[in-house]
Amino acid sequence: MFAIDTNIFIYAHFEAYPQHKKARQFCQQELLNGGDWCIGWQVFYEYLHITTHPRIHQRPLTLKAAIADLRPYLESEQCHILTQTPAHLQILEAIATDSAMISGNLVHDCHYATLLREHNIKRIYTADNDFKRFVFLEVIDPTI
Repeated sequence: MFAIDTNIFIYAHFEAYPQHKKARQFCQQELLNGGDWCIGWQVFYEYLHITTHPRIHQRPLTLKAAIADLRPYLESEQCHILTQTPAHLQILEAIATDSAMISGNLVHDCHYATLLREHNIKRIYTADNDFKRFVFLEVIDPTI
């Protein structure tokens, strides 16, 4: 099982990005027609935030349209939505010890990495190299 990051969804649903075709193909093949994968709710909400933001996209989506974009993925039998467990704080503290350079904007990535480690997810598909800071994760960019 693997995890998916927000940027792959954004690239897959906005043709203006040069990564669009590869991200769209990845989502079709791996998320809708492939094996089991997972996502945290924070990825879903980050997608809503970014795709509806008028300063980020020239033509932002409505909240309803952004939700509709991700609904087929979330409703697929292959999708597993991860939530925090009672071990979350302990795992976060371990990551903080292992990765001393996490601060500011990287805290969001740290939150997701903590959730993945909680559920023993070791692979993430993302175009964000910041996830390479978390040594337990195999980071794969499906857009290159």
